[in-house]
Amino acid sequence: MEDKKFTVILAEDEPDLMEIYSIALGEKFNLLLAVNGKKVLEILEEKRGAVDLIILDIVMPKMDGFDILRKLKKDSKYKNIPVVMSTNLSDPRDRDEAINLGAKKYFVKADRTPSELAEDIANILSEQK
Repeated sequence: MEDKKFTVILAEDEPDLMEIYSIALGEKFNLLLAVNGKKVLEILEEKRGAVDLIILDIVMPKMDGFDILRKLKKDSKYKNIPVVMSTNLSDPRDRDEAINLGAKKYFVKADRTPSELAEDIANILSEQK
C-alpha cells in the first residue's frame, strides 16, 4: 500500500518558477497550485483546511505573502498549518517579519534548488507528524 502524500499548497506567481517547483515538489507531495494570495485562501476553504503545509511567495498580486500569513495565523482553522516563505527578498528585515508573523522557515529562492526545497519541506512535515 502506498504511503499517503502530504498535501502542500504552492503559492507562486511566476509561471516559469511554478513549473520548475511543480516538477520537484509534485514528485513528493500532493501539490495544489495558487498564482496569487487570494487563490491560497480559496484552496483552503475548498479543502476545508485539509492541507499539511503552505509555501508562500511574498511578492504576489491580489494579496502578498505577508498578508496571507497574517490572515492564516489569526484564523483558528488554519493557524496550525506550517507556512514556509520562499521568496527572492533577501533582506533580513523581511525574514524577521515572516518569522515573527509565524512562518516556520524562510528561504531565499536563489539560495535553494527546487530539489533542496522539496527536501526541506519533507523534513518540516516529518517533524510535524
